[in-house]
Amino acid sequence: MRREFKSLLEYKKSKKDWHYNPSKKSKDCKYVGRIMNFNFSTVKEKLERKNEETSTELYKEDLKNGILIPTQLDPESKAASKLDHIKHGYNEHNSRYIQWIDNRDKLPKEFDELKNISGLDYVTIACFKQNPGNTNPWHFDGYGGVKKKGNLSDANAKKIKRYLLFLEDWHWGHIIQVGNNILSQWKAGEIYTWSYGMYHLSANCGIYPKWTCQITGLPTKKALHLNKKKKFYIRKNKKL
Repeated sequence: MRREFKSLLEYKKSKKDWHYNPSKKSKDCKYVGRIMNFNFSTVKEKLERKNEETSTELYKEDLKNGILIPTQLDPESKAASKLDHIKHGYNEHNSRYIQWIDNRDKLPKEFDELKNISGLDYVTIACFKQNPGNTNPWHFDGYGGVKKKGNLSDANAKKIKRYLLFLEDWHWGHIIQVGNNILSQWKAGEIYTWSYGMYHLSANCGIYPKWTCQITGLPTKKALHLNKKKKFYIRKNKKL
């Protein structure tokens, strides 16, 4: 008999890894800087059309032995997040997105340049397109690709950083929320990051698709968020 799923969010609150108070003012994400010469308009044309995914679709591999309790189901699994989304009222009609992942899909070679300057080890990269009317609901990331690639211990896994790179200038209705911080009016090339396990969301309530890039890995001494400079260049005097 399938056991009742208890809220992943409540399970996370019990870990006391953040204050979980929507009324509290807190600094939950960090501005890293801006990549000045990545011409996404030319790269966009190279991306292949893909079928949309959703934030609520449960796969067979998600449901192990019918156990849907966060303490027995891996709390960092996609299934745990998806079950919370369903519980909160999201469905396949309002949580759609298209995502290209470097270890699964063919990404334009220009994205390798972003990986090269990131200063991250075991780095993975993904490109994310969100059409108007869709939300990637309140969730946190487990960074499974980097963990597997680096065979990282739990302690080292918590050091993983994700850089959120905006591929186009902000437009009306494009929203990113990290913890209690809401981002808007960004410029193409700007990068933000946040602590491991931090809840965040992405929504497009606007009129144009929202394009972002995720660069994830284990920081080295050359990691961009440790760099005092705020402007970064892929190749000197050469635009892609």
